[in-house]
Amino acid sequence: MINAREILTLQFGNYSNYIGTHWWNIQESAFSYDCEGGTGEICHDVLYRQGINHNKQITYTPRLLLLDLEGSLKHLPQDGELYGTSLKRSGDLADERFVHQECVKKLKEDLAWKASDVEMIVEPESNKNEFQLDLDKEELNVYEKDYNLAQNVDSWADFLYARYHPRTIHVIKQYNHSNETQIFDTYSSGVQLWQDDHFEEDYCDRIRQYVEECDFLQGFQTICDAFNGFAGLASQCLEHLNDEYRKANLVIPVYSPRNILYENADAFMSDSIRVVNSAFLFHRLAEHASTFIPLSIHGRVWRALESVRQLPHLDYIPDNLYQTSAILASYLDTITLKYRLTNAQSINTIAGFCADLNNYGRKLAAAGLAIPFPMNFDDDLIDCLDKFEEPLFTQFTPNCNIGTNYVVQSVSVRGIPIQRLKRPPQQAKEQIHMPAYRCQSVSEMFQFYLQCVNHSSLAHVTSVKAALSTRVPFPIEMLDRRLTTSGFINIFKKRNLEEKVQSVTCLAIAQSSNEIGDMLESLYKEAKRLKISKLVRFKAAGLEEDDYEETLEGLLLFKDNYEDNYEL
Repeated sequence: MINAREILTLQFGNYSNYIGTHWWNIQESAFSYDCEGGTGEICHDVLYRQGINHNKQITYTPRLLLLDLEGSLKHLPQDGELYGTSLKRSGDLADERFVHQECVKKLKEDLAWKASDVEMIVEPESNKNEFQLDLDKEELNVYEKDYNLAQNVDSWADFLYARYHPRTIHVIKQYNHSNETQIFDTYSSGVQLWQDDHFEEDYCDRIRQYVEECDFLQGFQTICDAFNGFAGLASQCLEHLNDEYRKANLVIPVYSPRNILYENADAFMSDSIRVVNSAFLFHRLAEHASTFIPLSIHGRVWRALESVRQLPHLDYIPDNLYQTSAILASYLDTITLKYRLTNAQSINTIAGFCADLNNYGRKLAAAGLAIPFPMNFDDDLIDCLDKFEEPLFTQFTPNCNIGTNYVVQSVSVRGIPIQRLKRPPQQAKEQIHMPAYRCQSVSEMFQFYLQCVNHSSLAHVTSVKAALSTRVPFPIEMLDRRLTTSGFINIFKKRNLEEKVQSVTCLAIAQSSNEIGDMLESLYKEAKRLKISKLVRFKAAGLEEDDYEETLEGLLLFKDNYEDNYEL
C-alpha cells in the first residue's frame, strides 16, 4: 500500500477560491479508473480523502478548507452537495469511517463521484447555470458542450465540478460578498476577525479534525488573497499552524486581475490599501511560511495593475476571473507534482520542495509558466530545446524579473512522451552529435538545458507523462486553434472548431534568485511613502504606527537575504 503523505489545503478569499476550483476540477478530470488495481503517476490520496457518507456510499473529496464571504456561494449549500442536508456535523460525521484502498479499487469508479450514487440537493433552476444543471443530469456528457462560461460565470461555484466535504466551506457571516467593491478590505480586519474566539475556535477545530484523519501529514498548502482582509486571516492561521503542528507550509499569495476599489475609497486610497496589505502579508510570510510564491497575471500590482502577461498560443480576457484563475491553477497543478507522485518518487515531500528553494532565509520564490509548452507536434525535445532563444517560461510573480544567473529552481514538466525525447541512433542524424543526446529521460534533458543557459545555477527537475487536462469546465476557448487535440503546436493546420483540446503540455518553475530582492525593495519603497495615520480604516481595526514601522524594517531585513553575497 502506498504511503499517502497527506497534505491539507487551505484557501482564503474569493479569487483564491476561483483558482482552487479550477485546480480541483483539473485533478478530477484527470482521474484514471484502473479496475485492475494499477496505480498512476500521481498519488491523489496526497490531496484527497476517502470516506463513507450516511448512506454508506464511498466518497472521495479534497482535503480542503476554504473561506469566503456571505453571498459568494450562490446555489452551493455551505455543507456542499455530496452528503445531503440531513447529515448533521455533530462530532463531525461521527458515523463516517474510512475505507482501505484495496476495497475502493473494487468499485467501477473508485475515485470519482457519480450523480446516480449521491444524494443531490437541487436548488431552483434560476440559481444554477446550464453547466451546473447538466451535472445534475447523469445522461448528459458535459465535456462535449460549450457553456460559454467565460461570459456566464459570476461565482466560482458556477463552474465547480468537484464535490466538497461538508467540513470544507466556511462562510464569514460578518461581511457580504460584492463584485463592485472590496468589503473585507484591510489586513487588520482579517487579524481582528481571527481574534474573535468563536471564529478561531471553529476554524481551528476543522483543521484539527482533518489532521487527526491523516496517517502521515507532510504539511499544508495555503492559497490566499494578498490584497484584502484575507491576507490578515491567512497570516494568523499560519502562525497557528506553526505553533500547533510545525509542518512545512507552501503559501501562494494571489492578486485578482480586477482593480476593484475598496469600500468608500477612491483609486489612490485603494492602491494604498493594497500596498499596506501586501507589506504586512509578506512580512508575516517571511516569518511563518516555509516558502511563498506570489502569483498574478499582471507584471506590476503595487500601485496599479499593469503589464498583462502575454502567453503564446493562449488568448484570454485580462480581467476575467474564470479564465485567469485557470492559468494560475495550471501553474499550481504542475509545480506541485513533485510531492504528489507515487512509488519510488514518493520520497519527495512538500518540506523537501520548500527546502530546495529557501536556503539562507530565501523564502520568497518567483513563478514561471509555459502553457502550452511550445513544442511542435513533429519535433523531438532535443531539437525543440536547441532552437530556443527566449526563456522557457513567462514570469507570473509580479514586480519581479526572470533570474538567469546564480539561480536555484524547482521545475516540473508534463505531457512530453519519452518517445519524443530524441531519435534512435540509426535515425539521429545531427542529433547524435549534440551533447544532450546522452540524456536518457525528459527530466535529465531539461536539467542539462538549464545548466547550459543559467550560469552557476541549480535545478531540480520533475517530469511526468500525464499532460494537463483541459476538459470542460477548463476555459478551452483560450487555446489557440493551432494546437492539436493533445496540446502540441501545428503551425501548418488549424484545428476544426468541433475538435476540443483534451490536454496540453506544460512547464512550471519556482525560482529563487537575486532578482527577487528587487520585488521586496519596490514594495518597501511604496509602503514607506505612505502615512499610515492617514489610512483611517487600518487605525479603526486596531493598527498601531509602531506595528507598521516594524513591518517595514522586517521587509528590509528580509530583502538582505537576496543580496549578491549568496552562494550555492
